[in-house]
Amino acid sequence: MLRGNCRSVSKETRHVAARLQTLDSRGLLGPSVPVGGWRRVAVDCLTVSGATVICHGLGAITSLLLKVLLDPAQMGVWQALKMLLSYSNYTNLGISKGAVRDYTIALGRGETTEARRGLDLAFTFNTVTSLIYAALLLGAAFWIGAGNASPTARPWAIGLAVMGGLAVLSRYVTFQVTILRAHKAFDLTARLSVLEAVLTVSVCGLATWAWGVYGLFFGTLVVLLGTFLYIQQYRTVDLRWAFDASQMGRLISVGGPILLAGTMVTVFRSLDKLMILGYMSDREFQLGCYSVALMVSGQIYGLGNMLSIVMNPRYGEKYGETGDRREVARLAAASSQLHAAAMALPAALSVILAVPLLAKVLPDYQTGLPALVWLAPATVTLVLSLPAGQYLVAVGRQMRALLAVLPAIAVAALGNHLALRGGFGLTGVAAATAVAYVAYTVLVVGISFWQELNRNQRGRHLLLTALVLLPTLAVSIVLERVAPGNQVGLSAILGKTLIVTSVWAVTIAASWFWGGWEHLWKRRRLS
Repeated sequence: MLRGNCRSVSKETRHVAARLQTLDSRGLLGPSVPVGGWRRVAVDCLTVSGATVICHGLGAITSLLLKVLLDPAQMGVWQALKMLLSYSNYTNLGISKGAVRDYTIALGRGETTEARRGLDLAFTFNTVTSLIYAALLLGAAFWIGAGNASPTARPWAIGLAVMGGLAVLSRYVTFQVTILRAHKAFDLTARLSVLEAVLTVSVCGLATWAWGVYGLFFGTLVVLLGTFLYIQQYRTVDLRWAFDASQMGRLISVGGPILLAGTMVTVFRSLDKLMILGYMSDREFQLGCYSVALMVSGQIYGLGNMLSIVMNPRYGEKYGETGDRREVARLAAASSQLHAAAMALPAALSVILAVPLLAKVLPDYQTGLPALVWLAPATVTLVLSLPAGQYLVAVGRQMRALLAVLPAIAVAALGNHLALRGGFGLTGVAAATAVAYVAYTVLVVGISFWQELNRNQRGRHLLLTALVLLPTLAVSIVLERVAPGNQVGLSAILGKTLIVTSVWAVTIAASWFWGGWEHLWKRRRLS
């Protein structure tokens, strides 16, 4: 009797497994579910986005306040010093990225002992290399201060010395924040961002008001000390000194390509600005006008990047949990579709609202506004490349990301060259950049999760992405071309806004039911 029941259960199990395999082969199984479920993803996105809005507001106030309190020369020194501080991120050679990538996979498996040691090795390497970089900055500060009696040398000398201390502290804080994100502790990192923004506007503002640029230097140090104390209180991992040359080399081989690919993407996104400076005679004026389009597209990219930060650790966890690249690919495809749904409306509204608003607020920058019609939609396609790149990192194929960005840089350089030599101006630069963004996204998706999807899944992914993205963006562009925002009244602008929002709502509703997104909230797993 028992043996018969066991045979019956075994037969039923095989039948269910075969049925799931059939559904998967037809692309009907639906999106993969991240560890913790999609509800948790939505909560994390709301938490991070709320903190981001607050930080952007406080950041704008801080920027204006510092420009009022400092003269342009002092502001130039500060900008240069911040750039030097940012270079400290490259001193770790990517070892922290490699260690955290291994750690997220281990979290999915539930076996973190070995990966935990990798974090210790990364901490040791981070600390030593940041100390070396700090020593170089201190040496430069001493050389400038001792060998130059000019009053302009003093801010550089003191600033470089302070940057040395900041380099060590910032590397530790950044590493701990990355580990918190690996644990999906986005509530803690969101509070840290708000705390840092509040401290910056208050402490740095008061210190700069009292002591000028030197107050800004030491105020920034106080802010970083505050974030350090916060991290010490809420850290999830106690980092210890450890040394293993072979394992350090392995982690660098994993994280180095990730760091290099990220650096090349930064160059890719900056190429239009560099070529404007290199080709145009009135380069400063033209880049200033182009900056209004960059400002809006930067906000769009920041929103998409915020969504990708929330999803990033979940790819590694899924790979650790299943060991199956196809599962991670389906999760990345679903994330890409949701990115498209979330980004379509902000980008479309930017096209029809930002142009008339900026034309009134910044009338001297109007020659750069047509570029916005190209850059805003193109930035959405660039956002869609983020899940693909994160998928490559999660499954250990990070070198492939370079294969996509290098040809894209060539496309952008050629397109911008032709636009600038052909006399197409800033609008031509934006159009060439848009083409490069689309080319890059197609390349990186094609060499990442696209290869793990079957024919039906690929068709479903393309249809859903096109449905939630193209109608909304196309309608906004057509409306802006037919009735430019800087030439119509308020009622026409409101009418265009209503039309674009309605089109977006219809496409989202259709995708919600036809694409199976309603099941995202029903299928949950415990993290």
